Amino acid sequence: MRISKRLKLLVVLCVILALAHGIALLNQRTMMIRSFELINHLTEVQLRVDLLRSNLWLLQQFQDQKAINDTTRALENLHHHIDVALALPMDSTELKLLNSLKRHEDNIGVLLNLSRQNFINQQPVDANGTMVLTARYSAIIQSMSEDLLRLQTQVVNKARRMQVQHLYFNGILLSLIAILVTLFSLQTLARFKMHLSTLKKGIKDLAAGDLFSKVKMPKGEEFGEVAEEFNRMKQELLAATHKRDQLQKEVEDQTQRLQIQQEKLRHMAEHDDLTGVLNRGAANVQIELAIERCKRQQQQAALLFIDLDRFKPINDSLGHAAGDAVLKEIAKRLQHSLRASDMIARFGGDEFIVWLEPVHKYEEIELVASKIRNTGVAIPLKEQHLDVGLSIGISVYPSDGHTLAALLNHADSAMYETKKQRHPTMPSTSASHDAVHR
Repeated sequence: MRISKRLKLLVVLCVILALAHGIALLNQRTMMIRSFELINHLTEVQLRVDLLRSNLWLLQQFQDQKAINDTTRALENLHHHIDVALALPMDSTELKLLNSLKRHEDNIGVLLNLSRQNFINQQPVDANGTMVLTARYSAIIQSMSEDLLRLQTQVVNKARRMQVQHLYFNGILLSLIAILVTLFSLQTLARFKMHLSTLKKGIKDLAAGDLFSKVKMPKGEEFGEVAEEFNRMKQELLAATHKRDQLQKEVEDQTQRLQIQQEKLRHMAEHDDLTGVLNRGAANVQIELAIERCKRQQQQAALLFIDLDRFKPINDSLGHAAGDAVLKEIAKRLQHSLRASDMIARFGGDEFIVWLEPVHKYEEIELVASKIRNTGVAIPLKEQHLDVGLSIGISVYPSDGHTLAALLNHADSAMYETKKQRHPTMPSTSASHDAVHR
């Protein structure tokens, strides 16, 4: 639906609801007028009952023609007002009470006729008869007053209930008007914002170079017409820049291939071709960075220098292919024995180095060294299992050195000392190796 139609519909809806509220207020006014009119009539009836009570008292005091006539006129006046009240609209309870008043009024009329006959016939009335007649007058008047009070209470309560009901109804109607108008306005505003946001997104996509997507909006609306024109403009731009996009795609593909090739070259430059672990140059760079990191964070680290004890005999007796297989298996097992934060590199020939970071206790280093020693056991090769044997030298940062060179020298010396202890017949090492016993 078009926004202009929505606004017109909102205006019509507001007018209808306002008319409904006006009708409800008029109905409330009518009901209140009727209630006030009935209350006024009942007040008049109450005044006539009080007047009748006064005339009956005078009648009992004087027993003359004037008292009888005044009482008769008061009774007729009460009869008239009761008939007027009966003509007014009321419910069954109110009619029942008003009819009871009429019966009491008829009973007073009967008693008044009796008093009139006694006065006309000049019949003397003894004291007991007078008391009985007075008592009956008083009882009827009292009953009329009680019924009239109940009727007035009923009318007042009914008027109050109706007023409360109309108040609730008008409140609910006003709330309904506010809710409907608010919801309709919010829905219209939401659709307006949604279409505007869609159009803004399309403009941003176009500014970013997107010529393929289309702005989708319902047809038949103002924004739908704008979206159609916008999409037509994008199609024209797409046709004009199609060749440029093809050229750009070719350039991007070539760039991507160069990046992949560059990643492969970087990997080849940093990793050992045979084992796939880091080579010596890359290891030196990363360990130097790790030492700086440990220095800033005040952490300990460990460098393990690993040498394969019986690699040369295997390489000489079984060939270089067997030696390569042993090196690859050792590198694979070392990777599985270490944490993700640790680093392994082939330092040269049959030598590996391992960098452990962080290290909290020396026992952690010994545990890793114990796992590493087990990696040289039972290496499968040509239907046999070889025991290569590993010698490990350990240096700890910063206690054994603050530079990579110092740590390597310390670990190298420790490794040669360990190898010498395990193989006493091997030639003595250079004097530059400081023996460190762990």
